[in-house]
Amino acid sequence: MINEDNTINLSENLCAFNEATLNFLKSYSINKRILKLNKYEKDYFSFDKEEPLDLPICDEAVLRAKMFEVKRFVLSLGNCNEKLILYYHYIKEESIEHCAELIGISRRSGFRLKSRAIIYAGKKFAEYEKNKKC
Repeated sequence: MINEDNTINLSENLCAFNEATLNFLKSYSINKRILKLNKYEKDYFSFDKEEPLDLPICDEAVLRAKMFEVKRFVLSLGNCNEKLILYYHYIKEESIEHCAELIGISRRSGFRLKSRAIIYAGKKFAEYEKNKKC
């Protein structure tokens, strides 16, 4: 991220950091889907109902802990519309259109708010990671 004149391109650095934040936020819904698939597999592919099939697909406790960490991060953000849109979109898995309706803004403003929220979360994510390591 250093240009030819040895200056740091902050926008590329910020984009990379926001991408890490987005991956962190999206991990909530992915882990939730994995837990649903594990439950489905146990319910429908267990042939002997007396002895549940022990499938070593994923450790559910680890997935739930990761989901809790994402939810805790989102809820730790300041009281603002950015927090609301992140919570409804990534935790409750609502569409941006529905999130905007819940917040009371237009659809277009909802997408703008999501962009601002990701930038805001990216800044707070750096602090969150530092505090987590200590």
